[in-house]
Amino acid sequence: MEIKNIELTEFEVKFSDTGVATIEGYASTFGNTDSQNDIVMPGAFKDSLVVRMPKMLYQHDPHRIPGIWERGAEDSKGLILAGKTLNTTLGRDVAEEVRSGAITQMSIGYSPTKASFDKGKGTRRLEQVKLYETSLVTFPANEQAIITAVKAAMPQTLREFEDFLREAGFSREDATTVALRGFKALHQGEPDDITPEEKEMRDILDMLNTFNNKPIHTQR
Repeated sequence: MEIKNIELTEFEVKFSDTGVATIEGYASTFGNTDSQNDIVMPGAFKDSLVVRMPKMLYQHDPHRIPGIWERGAEDSKGLILAGKTLNTTLGRDVAEEVRSGAITQMSIGYSPTKASFDKGKGTRRLEQVKLYETSLVTFPANEQAIITAVKAAMPQTLREFEDFLREAGFSREDATTVALRGFKALHQGEPDDITPEEKEMRDILDMLNTFNNKPIHTQR
């Protein structure tokens, strides 16, 4: 699963006397190249919203649910979400953090299901994604934002494996070649059951997976 951040300036936040916050605004915008060289295309969230609304989480923690996203839709600008924090300890705390400016960003957790790459520009066009959650998050107020990756399960099909390698920076040709050679090694049982070449390939893939899920720094 990947994540993207957006400033809360894209949102309208209202507070009630009970400490509940009502939040409405853009969780993602279309057509612009973001800090990860991705371009989210119109229609990217449409199918996912039909299946389910994203969960509202706090700091991408699935055990900390500060509220509920009640509505979601796309317009010409991007993805609009509307929801409210709960009248719970966590919900009231998060509402206060938003009100005070301690929390200034939203972040969506998603998986690309359809994407294209422009090698010349070094960009990826996200044409369709599965939207899992949208979190209220905090990041350092400096020129470099820490972009964290939520570790995903290793790919289970050859196509998923190729997509995984493409996202890690491989060209289409190299991703296909490595996938064909390495998919068997990735899904073998015990190391003793595979050849030395397959064992070496699996070690490389394990290292690549670890690297691909480390936090990275990117210019905002």
